[in-house]
Amino acid sequence: MTSSTQCTELGFLGLGRMGGNMVERIMHHGGIRVVVWNRSPEPAQRLEGMGAIRAETPEQVVSLLNAPRKVVWLMLPAGDVTEEHFTKMCGLLGPGDVLIDGANSHFRDTVRRHRIAADLGIRMLDIGVSGGIIAAQRGYPLMAGGDRETWEYVLPVIESFGIDGGFALLGPGGAGHYVKMVHNAIEYGMMEAIAEGFELLREGSFPEVDLSEVAHLWNHGTIVSSFLMEMVEQGLATGVDDLLPHVDDSGEGRWAAQEAIDRKVPFGVNTLALHKRFISQRRENDYGLKLVAAMRRAFGGHGVKR
Repeated sequence: MTSSTQCTELGFLGLGRMGGNMVERIMHHGGIRVVVWNRSPEPAQRLEGMGAIRAETPEQVVSLLNAPRKVVWLMLPAGDVTEEHFTKMCGLLGPGDVLIDGANSHFRDTVRRHRIAADLGIRMLDIGVSGGIIAAQRGYPLMAGGDRETWEYVLPVIESFGIDGGFALLGPGGAGHYVKMVHNAIEYGMMEAIAEGFELLREGSFPEVDLSEVAHLWNHGTIVSSFLMEMVEQGLATGVDDLLPHVDDSGEGRWAAQEAIDRKVPFGVNTLALHKRFISQRRENDYGLKLVAAMRRAFGGHGVKR
């Protein structure tokens, strides 16, 4: 597919913790004209200073797109907010235009939205975005669902902020959000396993062991070295003891656990990790859960309670 048949401009709605950084990477990369909107004006004003075009309303985003085939990316909270703006965009976009949902939407909602968009002639992609705030420097992993032709049309946008080798079209409409759901459930399980290990080190037979030194060591060639272990090292460096062991649970962990029940797929580790988060919301003196909270703060900029 030649460059003349690929996307060169983008409308982007939602400039929160991840959306603003995504657009900033697109702007640094160059080659994509970006029209932005956010409910509060400050993030859009900041990006305007970098060369983005700021719209006052979602409707104006669409009107400011010049290409015959318009592309709009929704990076909004999943649920009612995404549903509202999906419906709005369906009334503004035309046949052949592209609508992308980058939120962590429930895959069943996504499948339904694909059907609605298709009935209107609008092409749609669902793209699960990972990497947290760290991805602003490294690039974003992207898990997509939709049709191949639409994916290839928006590839210049994907390549402008995606991490090299870390994005792919994984199946039809809904597949991207489904894979991201399972990814996040696995994330729960991995974080819980790491936290429990460090809690045992802290409370075990050798409490004098320096946990920061252990995390640093384990990040150098061991089997458990990982992005999450890097976040443990960072979390320990910035302090854990003063945190409340309160860990919020996002929808994806619950959805994946329910999907596993519906499909009769054993999902014990990840489901237990979800339940440990429920426990954290009721209990205060749990060091392992404090460490999970610190990891989430480190990689995703998520709030913590003190």
